Amino acid sequence: MKHFTFLLYFFLLEIPFVFSQEKSYEINNTIVNSIPENVTIVGLGDPTHQESTITKYRIDLIKKMVKEKEFKVIAIEGNMYEFYKAHQRFIKDKDISHYEKAMYRMLNAKEMEELYSFIYTENKKGNELQFIGFDPAFSGVSFAQNIAEDLEGITSLSQEEKDDFIKYIKKANIVSLKALFRNNRKVKEKIVFYSEKILATFNPKTQNDYFFSEALKNMIFLFTNDPETVTYGANKRDIGMALNVDFIQSQFPNEKIILFGSSTHLLKNPNAIEGAFFQNNRITFGHKLSEKFKSNYFYIAYTALSGTKYNYLNKNKPKHIPEAAENSIEYKINQEFKAPAVYITKETDYPMDKVLASRFMGHSFLTLQLWEVMDALVLIKEVESFEIKKL
Repeated sequence: MKHFTFLLYFFLLEIPFVFSQEKSYEINNTIVNSIPENVTIVGLGDPTHQESTITKYRIDLIKKMVKEKEFKVIAIEGNMYEFYKAHQRFIKDKDISHYEKAMYRMLNAKEMEELYSFIYTENKKGNELQFIGFDPAFSGVSFAQNIAEDLEGITSLSQEEKDDFIKYIKKANIVSLKALFRNNRKVKEKIVFYSEKILATFNPKTQNDYFFSEALKNMIFLFTNDPETVTYGANKRDIGMALNVDFIQSQFPNEKIILFGSSTHLLKNPNAIEGAFFQNNRITFGHKLSEKFKSNYFYIAYTALSGTKYNYLNKNKPKHIPEAAENSIEYKINQEFKAPAVYITKETDYPMDKVLASRFMGHSFLTLQLWEVMDALVLIKEVESFEIKKL
């Protein structure tokens, strides 16, 4: 055991990491410099969407990546079309409610306002940044309204058909009060029918046209039983995310992309995680990216060493994050370092059992082959949860 501890300490000294002062985010300087030059897509994955501290660390890193590495596209886990429309409006009037109406409710937090302000300022300075979604699924409350506006120029549907189309989209939207209808077969069939009817004669000319067309294709993809995407274990939504990245690249060629979302989607190899859920031919967004882009996709996961987590039963009383399990990487880091944050990469293998545990996808520990799942890991102490905004 003494020999193992010595090896652990020795190898940790060789692993790229940095001690950062609380709220200074100095560790992000090392992270930016560690990202290989060939990387064109970086995924920044959070455990639960609810961590204020992790969100702040990632926003600071995004700002550095934009300024120092010339990343131009920031894609968040939200509906691609809905965020595209929100971004066009926001750049004109700086009204953050456009983004908030496009966002999943659980991601609407005051911490995000710093990112919005940065995006606006950079665009006004001439550094044209794009802030869009990568999700094919509905996320906010403005999707149906956006579609209705774009339908005004469509001649392949009568006004009665357009109204009917919007009615069924509202029923399908997960945030609708009628969300129970979202799996209704008739609702899906109607949405697919109208979408296909439009696309049969629609000829995109502007960027807005292309995003509108892609929104229709996203709905067809989600609501059609394609044999290739309903295989047991396949995650259709994640496959749609990967298709959306292809589309984003077609609209913004040669631009580097930052992905801001859940580690559940961004992880590279689900088969390297133990448990039946991950061993059933499951496909993740990050897995598809890793297959296609190889080393050009770089995934950074975040995990809490200590702190509090969001309490769904009483938002005013966050719960303490449980102590780290002894077989986890969080436990080992806590034993060795007092720094507020530590950053490690796969460049130096960890001198411990090949199979270890981490809670990078939440507050439960999963055993995994660390460097098959991610390229780097940020471990942060005293993580605080954020409060969901009331809109």
